[in-house]
Amino acid sequence: MSKERELRRKAIIEVAAKEFSEKGYDNSNINEIAIMSGIGKGTIYLYFKTKKELYLATMQTVVDMFNEASKQVMSLNCPPLEKLKICMELLFDFEEVGLPFLILWSRYQFQNNPDFQEDVSKIFSNLEQPFCDIVKQGVKEGTFHTKYAEEAGYLILSMVTMLIPSLQAKPLLVGKEKEEKVEFLLNFIKAGLS
Repeated sequence: MSKERELRRKAIIEVAAKEFSEKGYDNSNINEIAIMSGIGKGTIYLYFKTKKELYLATMQTVVDMFNEASKQVMSLNCPPLEKLKICMELLFDFEEVGLPFLILWSRYQFQNNPDFQEDVSKIFSNLEQPFCDIVKQGVKEGTFHTKYAEEAGYLILSMVTMLIPSLQAKPLLVGKEKEEKVEFLLNFIKAGLS
């Protein structure tokens, strides 16, 4: 695929993510996605044969984005608490740089009721879970103490998402900066897993 074609495809997916996150699959309109992408409706079908194919490509992009961030964090040579901090900061940053993708991820991760459940579950089966991996690493190294490392990782992930205003009907720690939220979570984790 040519560089220009790849950039156009990526732009369409970004617009589609916004449309799907705001309206859901059923209420999203392929014509609007085409117009907002600066192309004609017929042109969008040169990139994606169907609306479903576009939706699934958008969900694959969600997984790819999160996995790339996970790999960066997991490759760092630092203590588990530092990795947790970095991972939290990255998740908070997604609200600013990729909110539609964050919303789509959250719907799957926490509601687990996406359109095309089987297809999306297959895509999400490849999603890295860095919070779980970090807690497991911390248990192995003696930093954390729990028999339920994976569950603790998911609880930490849930706590982080509860502090992302765009994902919650009633956000917590309103008016607090990202750094304060991360510090709150780290202190909570230290107390709970030490």
